[in-house]
Amino acid sequence: MWTFIISWTTFSIFFGVILLLSFVMKLKSLHFYTKDVVIKRFNIMDLELPATPNELVNTLKGLYQLPGSISKNAVSALKSHLYLDFLFMPFAYGAIFILCMLVSSKMDYPFGIILFQVLAWIQLIPWLCDIIENVYILRKIKPEPAISSPATHTAYLIMEAFKWGIAFVSIIAASSMISYFWLTGDYAVSSFHYLLIVLTEIALFFIMGKIFIKSKKKAIKNSI
Repeated sequence: MWTFIISWTTFSIFFGVILLLSFVMKLKSLHFYTKDVVIKRFNIMDLELPATPNELVNTLKGLYQLPGSISKNAVSALKSHLYLDFLFMPFAYGAIFILCMLVSSKMDYPFGIILFQVLAWIQLIPWLCDIIENVYILRKIKPEPAISSPATHTAYLIMEAFKWGIAFVSIIAASSMISYFWLTGDYAVSSFHYLLIVLTEIALFFIMGKIFIKSKKKAIKNSI
């Protein structure tokens, strides 16, 4: 069972689910409009890394200041996006876990083995941070959200730094080692099939984006 989990087959499945959920969340994000003096678009990163507590509150408050159905769609889309993110998390951090464990299994030295096993298991930290972040934002989605204290806001940003920092360092480290193995010829020929699968999944993701997202984005923009 463990051998199947830590395999390129499972990674390919996880990666495919990540792209599928990313596509659905991207569709939801097309409704991300708020009114802060004027009607404008925002993205999820504006909520994850707001410069000030007021910036976060103004964005969320502005959802309810939009006209009629636009406001309803914006609120619904943001909540749906965050709930989908709970489903996205195990696949995203699970894929990083698998990637690091696969690299660890190919290392010849104890330091490398332990390093990538540590990078694999500490994905539990950004996963937990992601859960806290989503709950924090969901609790603030209301017409008059409370402004967080400076200390709470600072703690929130520190948590975001840990989340993104750990995930990105792990991805970069694992990807760099995989590239090294490929360049030195130290890889199984069968792994090439999984590279093709991943590239095909990415290609389908961009094709679907071109077909569906562009037209839907234009339709939503014209309705505002």
